[in-house]
Amino acid sequence: MQQAIYCNGEYIAAREARVPAMDAGMLFGAGLFETLLVQKGHPHLLDRHLDRLRTSGAALGIPYALSNEETADIIAELLTRSKLTEMEARVKIVATPGDVAQHWTHRHDTVIIIAEPYVRPPQDIPWKLRAPMGMLATPIAAHKSTSYLSYRHILHEARKEGYDDAVLLDRDGNVSECSFTSILIFDDDRLIIPDSPDALQGITAGVMSEICRDLGMQVEQRSVAPGELTSGAVISVCNALLGPFPVTRIGTKDVPVFPAEGMHPLRQAWMDFT
Repeated sequence: MQQAIYCNGEYIAAREARVPAMDAGMLFGAGLFETLLVQKGHPHLLDRHLDRLRTSGAALGIPYALSNEETADIIAELLTRSKLTEMEARVKIVATPGDVAQHWTHRHDTVIIIAEPYVRPPQDIPWKLRAPMGMLATPIAAHKSTSYLSYRHILHEARKEGYDDAVLLDRDGNVSECSFTSILIFDDDRLIIPDSPDALQGITAGVMSEICRDLGMQVEQRSVAPGELTSGAVISVCNALLGPFPVTRIGTKDVPVFPAEGMHPLRQAWMDFT
């Protein structure tokens, strides 16, 4: 069975899907994307992902015309066509301004939606993060842009060195995020989330802050110096596919590992969050 995707109003076999050679996403990386988890046909936190997509689109001039209901229907159709309704799947939504060869009055934005099987990494093996090697500052860091090459290069280098992800620093030399995950710092009964001008406002990090507040924890969003990551606090990473994930080492330094009996309830609370 060939995988089907949604592309500009049509359901097409993935290998046959085409966008114009002059599409702004391909030429300039002028696009936005969202990636989300689907379990047994249910797209997790779809409305929050679409809210972020539209907010970024308004800031960057990248439209997304489909309603939440239309998007949910397209995802359901893709899951059915690809026989993914009873398993975990990954959905990616991509939006670009379309073919820049066309005059703006005739240009149609590009929307691509992809659903494919998702194989989750082993959840009982904590991650190792490469220590920050330099700063990554960009004016579009707050948006989930398809201009993603810098992050992919950093992740590629980290993986070559045996790490699962890499810690990034912002323009002020403070911790911002990792190449494809957000950072959570658990210090006693406090959750600390790095506040940075060069970090994406992670949906999963936001959900975790709400969960921790409901559990009676203090939640802080503030600047975090690199040394704080190895000063004795428990470190976790998270994103929309993984949920919260434990970390055991940053660079050459071990950090306390989040106990499984504490991580499992947090992960389940994230999964149940609506």
